[in-house]
Amino acid sequence: MASKNIHDGPYPDAELTALGFEDPEVFGMVQNNLDIVDIILSESVAQYDKVKDLLTTETTNDLTQVKKAFVLPMHNVSTDRLKAALKEHKITVTNDYEKADFIIPHTNFYDSYSSIENIPQTKMMFKIHNGYYCNTHRSIVKDYYNRTDNNVILDKRSLGDHYQHNIDYDSLPYDSFIFSNMSIKIASLVENGDLNVIETDTILNQSANRVPMTEELMEDLKQMISNYSASEEELQMAGKIIPTIDPTGEPYLLYKYSKEFLGNIDYKYSRNKDVLYWMEKHNISLLSNKNAEQAIKYFEDKDMLDSKCFRALEVECRKEIQIHNRELYTFKVQVKPEYRKYMK
Repeated sequence: MASKNIHDGPYPDAELTALGFEDPEVFGMVQNNLDIVDIILSESVAQYDKVKDLLTTETTNDLTQVKKAFVLPMHNVSTDRLKAALKEHKITVTNDYEKADFIIPHTNFYDSYSSIENIPQTKMMFKIHNGYYCNTHRSIVKDYYNRTDNNVILDKRSLGDHYQHNIDYDSLPYDSFIFSNMSIKIASLVENGDLNVIETDTILNQSANRVPMTEELMEDLKQMISNYSASEEELQMAGKIIPTIDPTGEPYLLYKYSKEFLGNIDYKYSRNKDVLYWMEKHNISLLSNKNAEQAIKYFEDKDMLDSKCFRALEVECRKEIQIHNRELYTFKVQVKPEYRKYMK
């Protein structure tokens, strides 16, 4: 049985060799101010990219061929939402990746840090830019170093009550790539074909609970959220509906309501992972700050622009046109030839 702790387990020597690591080193990292765990450090960005790609690249989208899912730690969609979507396909979630058929990746299990930032204890892998290590500033650090001869990464948690300028420290490799035991084990299983990778959107997009984006629905949500007298119950209800909305085929409505209210609700749902995930997925903040002409270009680049969307946004564009010297001249405004196909 695999441990739930991403750092537990024997040193994955065979897996590192199989994945092609040439320079792995064992370092220590302070956790909970009381414990030090072993992590693996490499100077190879190619190895970092390989492991990350193995853990994020979808290997199948067929939910009928799998039965148990392992969700990578720190997922930015709630476990309840994932479980509900998976249950529709008779798939369960397990805490043991060795018992899973597939993993569900996301973009929150890895990150980049610099100097001595506070590194979350549940990041499966990360990059440290211009970082440091120190083996003498605390008793637990000294004991670990004397016992293992492994250097200890210096971050805010490792510092404890000390200040960096008051201790002796050394530099890590300028770009250091850090891996947990779990990241190496799972990457090896994926590479060997023992674990599939299925993206979050594949699971959520196949849920029968998705609802189409309509003007009526969005007006109702706007009333529930933007009303000054909105109750907590209404906000919670809206927070459950928003992540289920499918804006496919309705780019203009997505833009319109991003401007009208969706772009200003993140503070109301700062603890709702599902709403925040939906907003990030559909670039709500970005859309809310675009004018109509910029929105046309955005949807065109995303291959989402259709005649209905263009016509609606073109009307808004005309309102923004400013022409001077009108007492002497007349002007004619025409849509550029490349966009006239959307006017038919």
